[in-house]
Order: sequence, then C-alpha cells, then structure tokens
Amino acid sequence: MNIKTKIKAGAIQYVLVVSVIIIIVLFAFISLVFLQKKVALKLDLQKETIHTTYLAFDYLKDHKIPYNVETTLSFTDYDFENTSVIKKRWGVFDVASVTSSLRNETYQKVALLGNVNSNRKAIYLQENNQPLVIVGTTKITGDVTLPKRGVKTGNISGTSYYGQELIYGKITTNSNQLPTIQNIAYLRQLLRELPIENQEYFRLKQGSNFAQSFTKNTKVFESEVDLELRNLSLQGNIVIISKSKIKIEATARLENIILIAPEVIIESNVKGSFQVFANKKIHIKQDVELNYPSSLVLLKQGGDIIPELSDSPAIQIDNKSTIKGVILYHNKSKASNYNTQVLIDEKARITGEVYCNKNLDLKGTVNGFVYTNNFIAKQSGGVYINHLFNAQIDATAISKKYNGLFIDTENRQVAKWIE
Repeated sequence: MNIKTKIKAGAIQYVLVVSVIIIIVLFAFISLVFLQKKVALKLDLQKETIHTTYLAFDYLKDHKIPYNVETTLSFTDYDFENTSVIKKRWGVFDVASVTSSLRNETYQKVALLGNVNSNRKAIYLQENNQPLVIVGTTKITGDVTLPKRGVKTGNISGTSYYGQELIYGKITTNSNQLPTIQNIAYLRQLLRELPIENQEYFRLKQGSNFAQSFTKNTKVFESEVDLELRNLSLQGNIVIISKSKIKIEATARLENIILIAPEVIIESNVKGSFQVFANKKIHIKQDVELNYPSSLVLLKQGGDIIPELSDSPAIQIDNKSTIKGVILYHNKSKASNYNTQVLIDEKARITGEVYCNKNLDLKGTVNGFVYTNNFIAKQSGGVYINHLFNAQIDATAISKKYNGLFIDTENRQVAKWIE
C-alpha cells in the first residue's frame, strides 16, 4: 500500500525560517567566540607591552647603555617585539624613555632616574685631624664614617650635649676623601654651555602656560638680563637660562624643569619640583617647598673672582623651608677657610642628600645623608670647627627607595615617573 504525504507550504516556510534563525545564531556565536579571542589576544599583548616596558627599566638598574642613542632590547620570544630605550642626562638625574611594541600594541613610559647607594651613611665626614663635636640637642641616627679622632661632646656658650648616646648607629673611621660624584664633569659643563642635543629656543612671557614632553626636543629660553618668573606654569623638558640672575615668585608653577644662572633666588611660599644650577649664590627663603626629586647645585671653579663672604653663604636655606632631593656644593679649590658655604637654618628640613666639600653649617634637620669636609657652627660671635649645634640627622627617616646623586657605584632606579 502506497502512502503519499503532502507537506504544506506553510510548514516548509516554517522550517526554512527556523533554519535561517539557527544559522544566524550559530554565526553570531562563532563571531562572538572569535571576537572574545581577539580581545583576549589584544589584552595579552597590551599586558606584555607594559611588562616589557617595566623590564627595560629594571634592565637599566645595573646595565649601562649609551646616552642619546636609541638602544634596542628584547625580553620575550616574540619576533615582533620591539623595545627601545633612549637615555639622556637631566641635571643631577637621568631621563629614560622606554617604548615597547608588540604588533599593533605600543606602550611608552618616561622616568627620572637617580642612584641608589647601598652604602650611604648618616654622616660621611672627611678626615681633617679633628673630631666631630656634638652640642645641645643634636641627634645623629644611623651609621657614620668619621675622622680617626671620632666624636665627642662639647660646649658652646654654656650649652653642653643633652643626648644619651653620641651616635645612634655604628661608627667607622675611613674618610680620607669624600665619595666621588660620577657625573660632576657634566654638571660643571651645564654652567658653561648647555650640553643638550636637539634643543629648540622659545619665547618666554609672563602668564605662559607651557608643557614640553621629554620625548620631544628640549625647549630652551636664554636671557642676558635678570629674570623674574611669576604668574606662569612651566612643566617638563624645559631649560631656563639667565646670564645674570633668576628670581622665582610664589605665583610660578615649575615642574621637572632646569634653571641655570649665576645667582638664583627662590622667594617665600614657592612650591614645585625643579633643579637649580648656579656658580655664585642660591638663596631659598622661608616656607619654600620643593618636592622630590628637586636639586640645588652650586659649583665653584676654585679661581672665582667673587669671594664667598662669611655672612653670605653660597647656598642658604631659610627657616621652615622643605627641600626633598639633593643639595650639592662643590669647589675645585683646595684652600680652606672659616666661611660658611652651605647654611641650613633652624626649622629647615632636608629629605635626601647634602653634599658639601667645604664648610656646612647645619642648624636644621636632614632626613637622609650628609657628606662634608667640615661642619661649622657660628654661635655667640665665635666660629666652631666640626661642631654640630642643635642639628638633627636621621638616615633611618628616609625611604630605602630614595634615589639621588650618582656616587661611587651606579645603580639607576626610577626616582619619578614623569610621563
């Protein structure tokens, strides 16, 4: 018996519609899976580019690469990885720009690099055949390197030493010479001629608001006359030079730039983070706040015509001012005197390093490290050599990650991310 079945046209249409829907759903599912895999691969590549960028900064800690030359590195097994590093000097510090690319993914970071010295001391006092004499409320916390005659208590105008211990740390005596600053020749060159490649001059006006990336050419403004910086904002890869004097007012906002002049005066209430280079005088007035990593650098040739008067220190930091970074005074002359080259006044606070290869009058606080040829205290009309009077030095009050001067062995690490 033959059975004939007739299928209605509506049923066929229904089957076709269902089939099309199933095909669309399957196509959407396959597309979604493909898109998810593509996004996952993109995220993996993004993560890898970020990772290789930071690996490059780790590489710079203990590997030397040339300045101002693009250096290619490799940290993965990918043939399409491209990681490049450009390092240049930026005052006391270095600037490193790292760019990592994997296929179409690119990541870039720029940082200021400083030096981590694992052998830093609360005090490194050069051998001068005199002991360190501590008076009043002076307190030294951390290991120290002193002359062979060590440390003792003293008396100034009837004030003796009030502490229970002479040094709150270990004492060693091996300080015939101060540690060497590796880039001192470059720092001196900054004051003679700007040793920066790829620079562009620009016009500076009061009221300017200008930022320059460190991946671009350095912007330079140079003046033959005194400069007063006020009511402006300057940030980044910028150098300001005066052949005479620079004065910074509280209305100026300066970030990561370099200032160069024979004399620099920072007026009260200035806040910022920048580097200063001079060869005659740097005066920081009251209530100034310079954030890390700032630096105040005064370099003398030794044969300078203008003398350093006893009542006019080369670097003077007034009461209630805070400096986070480096204070450096360096004089080529071997002659000694009883003048004050660096004065850190009462209630002034330094977090970082103070390096003075002549006479340092420390009345305030240093949270960090002090390198000096002599301490000097001027009290009650007298001059006391190698005396600390009511001074505070604490090497334990600073982060172990602090990066500063390139002293002795070089161990570059990130001091500040700037881009």
